[in-house]
Amino acid sequence: MKVLVTGVTGQLGYDVYKECLKRGYEVVGCGRKDEYNLDSYLKLDLLNFTSLEEKVKEINPDVIIHCAAWTKVDDAEKEENKKEVFDSNYSCTKNLAKICHDLDAKMIYLSTDYVFDGLENKPWHPDDATTFPLNYYGVSKALGEDAVKQCLDKYYIVRISWVFGINGKNFLKTMINVSKNHDEVKVVNDQIGRPTYTKDLARLLLDMSEKEEYGIYHATNEGEYISWYDLTKYLYQEAGINTKVTPVTTEEYGTTLAKRPKNSRLDTSKLQEKGFEPLPNWQDAVKRYLKELNIKKEKESDKMSQISVSKCPIEGLYEIMPTVHGDDRGYFMETYNARDLASFGLNMNFVQDNQSCSKKGVLRGLHFQKEYPQGKLVRVINGKVFDVAVDLRADSNTYGKWYGVILSAENKKQFYIPEGFAHGFLVLSDTAEFCYKCTDFYHPGDESGLAWNDPNINIAWPEVVGNYPGNAVASNYTLEDGTPLSLSEKDQKWLTLERTFKFKR
Repeated sequence: MKVLVTGVTGQLGYDVYKECLKRGYEVVGCGRKDEYNLDSYLKLDLLNFTSLEEKVKEINPDVIIHCAAWTKVDDAEKEENKKEVFDSNYSCTKNLAKICHDLDAKMIYLSTDYVFDGLENKPWHPDDATTFPLNYYGVSKALGEDAVKQCLDKYYIVRISWVFGINGKNFLKTMINVSKNHDEVKVVNDQIGRPTYTKDLARLLLDMSEKEEYGIYHATNEGEYISWYDLTKYLYQEAGINTKVTPVTTEEYGTTLAKRPKNSRLDTSKLQEKGFEPLPNWQDAVKRYLKELNIKKEKESDKMSQISVSKCPIEGLYEIMPTVHGDDRGYFMETYNARDLASFGLNMNFVQDNQSCSKKGVLRGLHFQKEYPQGKLVRVINGKVFDVAVDLRADSNTYGKWYGVILSAENKKQFYIPEGFAHGFLVLSDTAEFCYKCTDFYHPGDESGLAWNDPNINIAWPEVVGNYPGNAVASNYTLEDGTPLSLSEKDQKWLTLERTFKFKR
């Protein structure tokens, strides 16, 4: 069988393409990109009927699985996007349906739970439910359904919900990433449905392509119907994520551009009635997805607790304490363990290690890179410093706030500062050797800084005495024992917070 898969660069299209290869089908994947890393990829403009017809008829597929769509639900509500949404979800679909008719090919069109208004109290059945979309995305997908039904007899319309897969953005990936920088997340608990794993759905779609049980179907992973809150709780439980999940209503969560149906329960019973194997339960799907993402919940028996992590009052900052194993011969400790840090939601990719040695009274900072921002994991292997981070993220609730920590060879503590912060330290011992790992390389021309003594930030540098002179010059500052404060010429020229660079996320 020869299969043409549209939207192959997205979550579902990618897995459908892979499933075709597993089954030994001849498959062509198409998308908008000029090139894509697949053996058989073709750039296709689905809106240009003339060129589309020529290329598709040259391929001559037995079935077209139409995964391409505009799926940014909120952006679809914007007037400037509505024509593109209409073209993507209706016009392109109609073009493909016409070509399928001419080729006598099967067509499988992916639709959505958003074609329903969510006002019924029972699950939506594919054959008796009238569609009343609440948002423009839903309208455009419902129009796509109409185009398929008007052009074809040999079609499957498959409505799905809450889709997640390896090759793209989705709710589960978002919640995993959000957990890395938040102690608590708020998730709606009054929108009810079931998730759909693209690997499982891809298998079903190819099963359909092999049969002739045409019509409208609903397909999600099986199991009880749940809320987004329930899904997040289970995700965090299985991923070993400790972030608190708090349920809120849609109204409490806040306004979004697009209205969402509260009842997204899709009745999938027709699958079994027509001889198709239902998708596995959603709990099993989430577990397999986490395995695909290489996120593993560590068994208690496997834990060695080599590193403990504490969140700081400013989001994104972490104090890290290694476990020290010592006896009368000395000690051993792991100073960095990617797996342990990942278990706390910290997945850093370090590319450069640096080390410096400084005398007492030396203050280095406050530094950052603008175009190539760096995350830093810092520690002291000899001596003692006071290490400081200042939040420069413009949209942060703690913008302009600082946090400091004593790092020393004795306490062996480490401090993680993510991108979007200015960073610096003051040496409090006779000398200090300072080590730090960076997530990007040092770019000399990109370095910038923030005045270390900006009175609006008011960092409480320990042991420092002196009066603010109106700039970052350190000549009238000392430590309490009389040691002069020592800054580089460059560090004495940095500007105050209100005049310096702001990071935008």
